[in-house]
Amino acid sequence: MEPQYHQFGTGSDNSSVHREHTMVEQTVSTGWRKIVVYVLYGVLVLLLLVLLMVTGIKFSQLNKEITDVKHHLEKISHGGGTSSARVQDVYLEATVPVRGTCREGWVSFQRNCYLLSTHTVIWSKAEEQCRAHGGHLLVLNSVEELDYISEIVEIRYDYWIGLVERPHQAYWSWVDGTDFSSTQTFWDEGQPDDWDYRENGEDCGQLHSSSKRKRKLWNDADCQLAYRYICETRA
Repeated sequence: MEPQYHQFGTGSDNSSVHREHTMVEQTVSTGWRKIVVYVLYGVLVLLLLVLLMVTGIKFSQLNKEITDVKHHLEKISHGGGTSSARVQDVYLEATVPVRGTCREGWVSFQRNCYLLSTHTVIWSKAEEQCRAHGGHLLVLNSVEELDYISEIVEIRYDYWIGLVERPHQAYWSWVDGTDFSSTQTFWDEGQPDDWDYRENGEDCGQLHSSSKRKRKLWNDADCQLAYRYICETRA
């Protein structure tokens, strides 16, 4: 009788190796899936941040466009009014400012010095910067002072001045404490109107831009918008 040989464990070993191989594949596959999920999540977060940034820029541009539209509508409405209802325009000639006894960069008029900014900031920042220079935003005490400022500014820009309606107050005041009721007012036609479309209201005073050299008129504007400004201090 010929001896018979039997192999033990071969099938079991192959099955074990196959299971281990399958587990490795599953582990690798799971790892790659996690990596892909993390990458996609990172890309999604990055896209969200970009979207928020673009939205913020667009909102700022829209805010400025709304202001421009308002000014345009005001000019149209002013043009359609009767002569008796319109604010009288007083045309002026440009004046070359002189430094006088004022520090460098400032210009002189009577006993005051003035600084005309060339950059734009919100109203509170403008007042802060004027205070840092030892002064305050422009306070207009007379028509002669207003006309002088109107003769030296760049007419195409709006300028913040030191006129403000503080929160929870129903009246306008000058930043240096001058009694507002004691000074002559030069509001543009229909101003101040505290435009309802403004979320923040319109509680800060500015000199309106114009296409021709004339006496600057006042406008109430959103304090959170950025405009040029005029500082004033004693000579």
